[in-house]
Amino acid sequence: MLKSNLSLIPVMAVVLLMTSCYEPKETSEAEVPHQSYQPSRVVTYPAVIEPVTESIRLTGQIEYNPNQVVRYASLVTGTITRSSVSLGDRVAKGQVLAEMRSSELSELNAQSRVLEAQLAVAKRKLSSVKSMFEDRIASDKDLVEAESETEILKSEIEKIQANLSLYNASSEKGVFQIKAPVSGYVVEYNISEGTQVSSGDVSLFTISDLSEVWVTANVYAVDLSFVQKGMKAVIKSKAYPDDFFEGTISDISQVFDPQERVLKARIRMANKDLKLKPGLTIEAVVTRRSKELAVGIPAHALILHNNENYVLIQKPDNTLEPRKVQADVKDNDRLFFKNGIAAGEKIVINNQLLLFSEVLGQDK
Repeated sequence: MLKSNLSLIPVMAVVLLMTSCYEPKETSEAEVPHQSYQPSRVVTYPAVIEPVTESIRLTGQIEYNPNQVVRYASLVTGTITRSSVSLGDRVAKGQVLAEMRSSELSELNAQSRVLEAQLAVAKRKLSSVKSMFEDRIASDKDLVEAESETEILKSEIEKIQANLSLYNASSEKGVFQIKAPVSGYVVEYNISEGTQVSSGDVSLFTISDLSEVWVTANVYAVDLSFVQKGMKAVIKSKAYPDDFFEGTISDISQVFDPQERVLKARIRMANKDLKLKPGLTIEAVVTRRSKELAVGIPAHALILHNNENYVLIQKPDNTLEPRKVQADVKDNDRLFFKNGIAAGEKIVINNQLLLFSEVLGQDK
């Protein structure tokens, strides 16, 4: 009997040894392995403490700077015989834009030539009278009359030349050349060869220096307390989706536009690359800063999951932590937190949805 029991001892020992090898072991959450992401794959933004901002969006459009616009209208009737430029061309002051035949200008030019010939005769007569006056052959009256005749003719010629200059035209080859009164870009051009021109018509062309333009933004009554002169504005347009332009509100009208029922806020903008074209529809983002401070991050870093908001935070060891958050203030492109995110923490701002899904997949 003793011998039988002794034979069971080695068997039991083996069973106990095998059982101990498969005994469950508790694993803490901290010991669960997490995937480390290479820094080059993750783009982050360091959360910073900054003044809380509020922004609104105003619609509007680009307009000419009226101080840099010249509209040319003819004061006489005539016919355009040649057009030298096209819409959008850059022109220099004095450059010929078109040629016109006009009976009125031709008549003025003819009068000028007749008066110049009469003036030449009057000058010779005056010279002769002066000589006779010195020899005491002519009287004071004769001298005064000769001088008066000369001055009258000079005055008439100057008057005609002033009129021709007012028309901004000069006579060459039987036609009158219409010249650019200033340098700039041809932004309106309403003439072509054969066009009949009448005095009082709409402007033949408009020239503007587009180096500076005005952005006119619409301010509705509900936004009056927000928008103020001197505020910074970021200008965006669908024509340039990847670009933005910065300006400052220089003036706000004090009278509502009767048709649109809005006040007009004016933003003067330098137009170095000529991208801001008059008539272009824009959106102006106006921002105001408060004295309150909070941790700020880009709004696009937020991740919506199961109707809750998260951000993805890169830890010092390059692991990623999904963290549920609740923003205290939401701006157009910024989120502000008083709690939940510490200054200096790295917030993932690129491919965060894909990375967030990967992290959730690891925890399952």
